[in-house]
Formats: sequence, structure tokens, C-alpha cells
Amino acid sequence: MTSFLDSLNEEQRKACECTEGYVRVLAGAGTGKTKTLTARYAYLVSILGLYPSNVLCVTFTNKAANEMKERILKLCSNIALPWVNTFHGFCADFLRKHADVLGYPLNFAIISVNEVKEILKPIYKKLGINGREFSLQDGWEFIDKLKSKDLTYVKEMLSCDSNTLLELVKEEGLSIKMQMFYLYLYEERISSLMDFDDLIAFTLTILHENAEICESYQKRLQYIEVDEFQDIDHLQYELVEILSAKHKNLFVVGDPDQTIYTFRGADVSFFVDFPKRHVPTTSFAFKKNYRSQGAILDCAYTLISKNPENGRQHLEAMRQDIVKDDMRNIEEINLKKQEEFNLKEVLNALESHTSLDLVTDPKFEIVDDEIRTFKPIVCGAMDEGEEADFISRQIKNIRSYNQNYTIAVLYRSRHVSLKIEQALVNYQIPYKVYGDFNFFERREILDVLAFCRACLNPHDNTALRRIINVPIRGFGKSRMQRLEKDAFDHDGSLYEALVANIDNPFYYKRSRIKAFLQVLENLHAIFSLNISPLMGIERVLNDFLYEDHLKNSGEKERLESLAQLRQMAQIFEKSAGESVNIADFLKHLVLYTTKDDDDDVKKVALMTVHNAKGLEFDYVFIAGLNEGTFPSSKSVNYQDLQEERRLLYVAMTRACRQLFITTVNGHTAKGREQVSSRFIEDLDVDEVYFNGIKPLFLDNKVALKTNVEDGEFKIGDRVFHCIFGPGTILDCDKIHGVYEIKFEALKESRNLSFNAPLEPLKN
Repeated sequence: MTSFLDSLNEEQRKACECTEGYVRVLAGAGTGKTKTLTARYAYLVSILGLYPSNVLCVTFTNKAANEMKERILKLCSNIALPWVNTFHGFCADFLRKHADVLGYPLNFAIISVNEVKEILKPIYKKLGINGREFSLQDGWEFIDKLKSKDLTYVKEMLSCDSNTLLELVKEEGLSIKMQMFYLYLYEERISSLMDFDDLIAFTLTILHENAEICESYQKRLQYIEVDEFQDIDHLQYELVEILSAKHKNLFVVGDPDQTIYTFRGADVSFFVDFPKRHVPTTSFAFKKNYRSQGAILDCAYTLISKNPENGRQHLEAMRQDIVKDDMRNIEEINLKKQEEFNLKEVLNALESHTSLDLVTDPKFEIVDDEIRTFKPIVCGAMDEGEEADFISRQIKNIRSYNQNYTIAVLYRSRHVSLKIEQALVNYQIPYKVYGDFNFFERREILDVLAFCRACLNPHDNTALRRIINVPIRGFGKSRMQRLEKDAFDHDGSLYEALVANIDNPFYYKRSRIKAFLQVLENLHAIFSLNISPLMGIERVLNDFLYEDHLKNSGEKERLESLAQLRQMAQIFEKSAGESVNIADFLKHLVLYTTKDDDDDVKKVALMTVHNAKGLEFDYVFIAGLNEGTFPSSKSVNYQDLQEERRLLYVAMTRACRQLFITTVNGHTAKGREQVSSRFIEDLDVDEVYFNGIKPLFLDNKVALKTNVEDGEFKIGDRVFHCIFGPGTILDCDKIHGVYEIKFEALKESRNLSFNAPLEPLKN
């Protein structure tokens, strides 16, 4: 019965068999934490004979939870369904049984972030909030921050009379953001909705206020396991503490170097300080990596070592099969290092070169023992197009060598994927964007392309159906059904039926359909004159007021897509080499919107690094390693840069066989110079192979103090600022590296980073 334990290494088995009390496991990337969690669960229920409903395993994603359930059932198929869930899943199940204790219906609906934004749209309109200045994303983040701060809002939301929330909105001096917050709570209340924040807050409220329910769960949960403990926030931590309070059998697994959610409130100190908070604690450290070959781990360790040490250990590569396999199939070639050479020549050489783990140009002299084949490759390109072309050529070569290798392209921000998607299509490489729509499946892109098609051909029924009420112009479902019937009865197009009935009050009364039709006809005449792609898109966005609609709605991410579409049209015009029109551009885009039916496993995976957490691929490309992109332009202090470096570390350790990092040293479409990420400078030149143009770095990076990760001051300290003068520390946010300070010369407090020029002031 213990055969599954034999597959564990010594440390994993010791951790698995340590069942009693508080246990902390420091598990680096690829060291088998999921394997250990599942084996330990199986050990508890299969070997020790515990009932599955007395053992809870909590993780962060549904995908991880389902994977763990499947593994546990394979290890011990004779047990009932294992209790493995996410934090939000556990709370949702809890509230389906107990929400009525708070006077909330048990059949409440759970809403996603996108649905939160839909609720906010009419609230923005009612309050006159300018979506350009305060986007829907900003609104959701404001709500999320307030709800995550503490549980005080729950009582306001669940007051006896929901109208109490409306009375709060009318309070004198209440900021417009707080008005928005209370109106949002009102909408949740009257519609019996809960967002993800509510799930945990409501659960904690019941556990605090109802001793009988709390005791029943504490008695039931004899053993609790928590995955990714480095990423829990203070409310999740409080939930785990309450549930484990009776039996005190809490098993936590985490890795401080993979803390990448502090912007959501994650606090790594809960993991780092676990032994101090829970005495005694038995600790284990896993350092045998079963995912990546050694050169990748060496490079990743060099990078992450620039962050403060939190019990970090150099991971030991156990995947010798990768080295042996590649050495059998690929001739080991050593090359003379070149400081700089032309990227296009390299790409031409790559196209005919069969050694997939190497970057080489046959013109250069071969020098013995110069470059190892397994080193991560850093490639510099002149622009995003060359970067995307390099990535696609490499993938094409990998695919020709072995169709079964898994490949991923990772990036910090989704805008990086545009050129890469274009290049993959050009090379006829199937791909899938995870955690997002493919660029040409995004709503705003489909809208604009439909507008363009309708302007070229007003009789295009599919296009007209999509845009006739976008933005909303009072032409709803009933009018559309009537228009469809009129078109069918007269054997004509929707456009013809609309023109024929334009004076019918049913269509135009209290609608703006006449104005829409006039714009459509005007642009049809202009499009017939061979208008250029870029100009055609501009006219559509302006004349149909579509861009203003997105700006006013606060959907900034959709505006970014429009900017990318403009850039694509501009590039198409320049590359065509002759006069082209909007119709030519739309025909060109058919390539990009064609669906591919290949199995997802064989598709190249495109995703943000955050979405890649917990995954692994044979080959990984990390694109867009440039200042302002990775690290993000929002990284303004030392703590932010630490998080960005951890994020890159997570990306690098997704790779099993080979790792490619790409950077651009040219100019953006707007003429802004791009320089390579400071993280490339963190790498050891002896551990990577630099290919392409030489990376260009900033000479005058913002100096960030490296000794203030915990803050030099504490609450109550008196400080002096060279501009603001004397003040007092009111709050110290270690997660974001921010002080709240009340300066004597200012009416309101100010938030300053830990890097601010502050000096201690004696009273």
C-alpha cells in the first residue's frame, strides 16, 4: 500500500510522513511540491485511514485543484472524492450552506471581475465618473482594496434595510469613489450577488460570529494542507488559522522566490515567519529540481540571488535525461564569442541549421570549449518585428525536429504578443493565447473590423448585425428581430430593409439609427475611393464614436488593442510596397482570423508570466525584456523591482530543455528608444549566450536603495523631508514599500515610498 511513497526522494518522504503539528516545506521551482502534497493526502487517507472529509487541501487555482484530485484518486482509488479546493471554492461551498445566517440567500450568484465592471458601468454614468480618468479597472481595484482591508464593510452591506447603503451615498463630504463603492454594494445586495472578495469576507464573518458553526468546522478539519502559502493574503491567512485552531495540524508549502501577487495583497511574511508564529514547527527544504536542465537553473539562481535571501538554496538539476537525449541527437558545437553581429544573418543561418539548442553562424571560426549548447540564449533584436521573427524561426526549427515538444512564449504584458501572433501566423505555426482572447478574437477588434466591412459593403449582414447597436443607439432585440423579418420578407439585405423603413417610427423613434445610417453611407462613399488602411480605421473609430465610447467607459485595455490595430495597419501599408486600400488590409487579416483545429497540446502557448505559474514547457521564450515592460513601468521602488525579478525567475524556471530571452534595442512606432531590461545585466555572462545585437542598457537608472526592504522607520517615528518638512509616520506598508506620513505643513497625509529622502527627526 505504500508503493507511492517509494517514488519520493528522502526529503519528500520525510515531509509526507510528518503528519502531526505544524509543518513548513520550502519547495523551490520544480522540486515536486504537488507530488508531495498529493502523496501526503493519500498517505493520510489510505495508510493512516483518515476519512477524506476530515482532510482539506487548499490551493489557488481550479486547474491545480483538479490535477491534485486526479493524482490522489490514482494513488488510492478506493476512497471517496478527496477534499481539494481553492480558497474561494471552499468559501463558496461554505456559504451555500450558511449564508442565510447573515440574512443572505443561499442561491446567491458569484460574479467575475468582468461582471463587476459591467455593474460599475451604470454607476459611473449615474455619478458622472469620467472613465478616461478613472477606468473600470481602477474602480474594481479600489473596491478590491477596500474589501481586502478588513471586514467592516460586511455589516454595512448586510444592514437590515438595503436602502441604508443609499443613505450612506448621500452623506455630506463623501468622496465620489466611496459613493461608487456603496452603490456597488447596493447592487450586490439587491441582486443577491457576491464577488470573490465577499466569499472570504462573509465566511470569516460567520466563523467569527457563530461559535457553533465555527466549532463544527474546526472539529471536522483534523488535517489541513495549503499550497502556494507564499501568496496568501491576510484574510486567507486568518481563515486558515481559524480552521486549524483546534487540531493544529497545518502543513504549508511555498517558495518566497515565487511570490508574485503582492499587488493583490499577498504577504510572503506569513510563510517566512511561519516557524515564529507556530511553535514548534517542523521544517523541510526541497532542493532537487526534476524539471529543468542545469544551465537553466544556474542562470535563474544568479538572477534571483540579487533579491534578499529568504532561506534560498541552489537547486540541484536531476533531469540528466535531457542532457543525454540532446547530446545523442545534437552535435555539440563550440563557437567563438562575437561582441556584435547582424541579426538577419543569424536568422538566415538558423533557418537551415538543424541543431535546435544552438545559435550559430557558420561563417565564424569554431573554437574548442567556448560555448556549451545548453546555456540559455539572450537574443537582441532591432525591433519587435525582428524579435517575433527570431522566435518564430526557432519554433519552426524545434517543430521540425520534434512535433511533441511543448513550447511557450511568455511575456509581462499582453501587448507584447501582437507581433508574435502575426509572425506565428506568417510561419503557419498553430498557437493559443491562454488567459485572454487571441488578438483577432477580442471584442473591440471584431467590432472595428465589422465596421470596416460594413463600410465597404453595407449589404454584409453579418457585419451589420454586430455593429448596428454598438455603441448602444436604441436599436435593441425587438427592433433587430423586426428588421430581420422585413429583410426576409422582401428577399433583401438588412441594410436594404433599414433604408426602406427609415421613416417607420418603430425603427427610428427614440433611437439614433438615422444618424448611424448616415455615417455608414458617408463612409461607404469614402471607402469606395480606395482609402488607406490606417485612414479607414481612423474614420471608423471617429465617425462612429467608437473610440470615445471605449474611453468614456473606462476600458483602457481595449484602447490598447485599438492602438495595436493602428500599428498593424501602418506596418501593412509600409510593407506592401505599393498603394493599398482598406479592402486589401481586410483580405490580409483573413489569415490571422482563420481557426486552427490542431490539438491544443501541439499549439504554441502564449500567455503572461502570471498565467504560467505552476506550468512547465520543454522550450520557453521570454519576450519583451525591456525597461518599462519587464520590469514594468509601474515598478517605482525596491519592493516592486524585487517582485518583477521574482516574476522573471518564475518565467525562467518554467523551461525544461532550453530557455530563450529576447530584448529589443530599437525605437517604438512612436519613436521612443527602447533599452534592454536591467535584469539582463543581472545575468552572469558565463552562464548565457548573447546572440544578435548587443543589449543597450540605461546608464542613469533610478537609484533605488537596497537596504530598505523592511523600511527604516516604524509607525510613530518622527521624520524630516527636505520639501515637506517635519512629519510623523502614520502607517508602514511593507508589501508595497510605502509610508503614510502626516506632515505638519500639509492638511492631508502623503504616501511616500521607502526610498523617499527622509531623515530621522528627534522630538
